[in-house]
Amino acid sequence: MDNHPHPTLLTRFGRGRLQRRRSREVVRHLLTDCEDCRRVTSGLLPPAAVPGKGEEIQACGAARAAEYEPAFERSAQAVERMRPVLAAEHTAAHELMRELLALPLDRQREEVTADGSPRSRFHTWGFCALLLDTAREWGFQDPGRAMALAGLGVEIAERLDGKAYGPARVRDMAARAWAALGGAQRIRGDFHAAEASFVRAEQRLKNGTGDLVEKAHLLLLKASLRGNQQRFREAFQLLDRVMSLGRRCEDDHLCGRALIMRGFLLGVANDPEAAIRHLTEGLAKVDPETDPRLVIVAQHNLTLFLAEGGRYREAMRLLESARPLYHQVGDQMSLLRLRWVEGKIASALGHFNEAEELLRGVQAELIERELGYDAALLSLDLATIYASQGRSAEMRRLAEEMIPIFKSRDIHREAIAALFVFQKAAEMERVTLGLIRDVTSYLKESRAAASRRSREAR
Repeated sequence: MDNHPHPTLLTRFGRGRLQRRRSREVVRHLLTDCEDCRRVTSGLLPPAAVPGKGEEIQACGAARAAEYEPAFERSAQAVERMRPVLAAEHTAAHELMRELLALPLDRQREEVTADGSPRSRFHTWGFCALLLDTAREWGFQDPGRAMALAGLGVEIAERLDGKAYGPARVRDMAARAWAALGGAQRIRGDFHAAEASFVRAEQRLKNGTGDLVEKAHLLLLKASLRGNQQRFREAFQLLDRVMSLGRRCEDDHLCGRALIMRGFLLGVANDPEAAIRHLTEGLAKVDPETDPRLVIVAQHNLTLFLAEGGRYREAMRLLESARPLYHQVGDQMSLLRLRWVEGKIASALGHFNEAEELLRGVQAELIERELGYDAALLSLDLATIYASQGRSAEMRRLAEEMIPIFKSRDIHREAIAALFVFQKAAEMERVTLGLIRDVTSYLKESRAAASRRSREAR
């Protein structure tokens, strides 16, 4: 206890779950005027249980510790009283979720934003947590739906009763909700809105309990945004902070998540060998039982970077070993990306008929889901097949089919210019593999350029 108590110890102290001797040790530390540790406990204890500051502490010293014993007892009793309440909220949340999801989107927002009984039944901690988890799940299937649900989560989190749950904990939940919304906006390609959501998340978290894991989760989502913006240096700095937090919490799973994201971003930054090393190390740290979806994402990206590095046989072996988990997780976006990487590998191995069939099916679904940026990249994978076989007529038809992609909400001006160049080259039968590579690179860079321009305009 010479330095800061471990965050887990502070949390258990604040929730009344420490033995009396350990509680006294924490109190002695708090009485040294430790601002950081007191901020952690302030959101967990009733006001009377939080030691004061400055001269009052200096005067009272460690003798004040005994005065807090009754407050600690009250805190523990309060936790015990809240336990059945939270359990009841958790049980009710699933029924409320079924009720909410059965409504049209406009009615869903009316239900959760209306104040007063009986609609205030949605304004509970248990329902808000479940709603944000559900939004995350939809992010892998329908990003638009995920964004709508995360927006509802924000509405509820901002309405939670601070007296019932503790004001600092409510701010933690609001931070979680805004970060979830920012993550969904990122997936949809709306980086400007995502940036604003993360600013709000950080504001709430700054005044929260100081929970290190909440902070780490926010940083992970923000690092993903920075990667999409191709601001890799900032993304890696954020991931360094997550690794530091993971080590402080002795949380290998959290460290594994940071390594997996770093591996993905290294691959995007055209360093596939480093990407493969970090993804492999990250997979060794995460618990597949706790988060099978994370394992799928990591294995998917590892397969992709092995293929892009020319290690096709290794990629195929990994893909086959991971296939049961893809189907176990079962969401449509994961299965869609499975078929996409299968098509890319088949194309690289010269199995063009199989590759075309796979990629055509994925392209149609991406367009239907209004994921224009991904649909454009996949169309260029199809163009690689046609260019390799000298199929000019199919190339022209592909260029015509890409017109709806130009109208997609997540295709920026620079990207449209790149796709226009490809379309004109197809019309003139001048598409080469080199041009396809250049257009693909430009398409990826244009997304980051649009994000930078939006940021500078603010």
